[in-house]
Amino acid sequence: MNELMLGAYILIWPALTLWILLLICKAVLKDVGEAKKENRDLV
Repeated sequence: MNELMLGAYILIWPALTLWILLLICKAVLKDVGEAKKENRDLV
């Protein structure tokens, strides 16, 4: 059981990292879309 818990703990970090990366990418794409709509630069 201890090995199962350790394996789950190690494998959850890539999943959390991927989720946060996708969240950041979604927010950036939303900002890009709004900037295009308002005809302005993103930065």
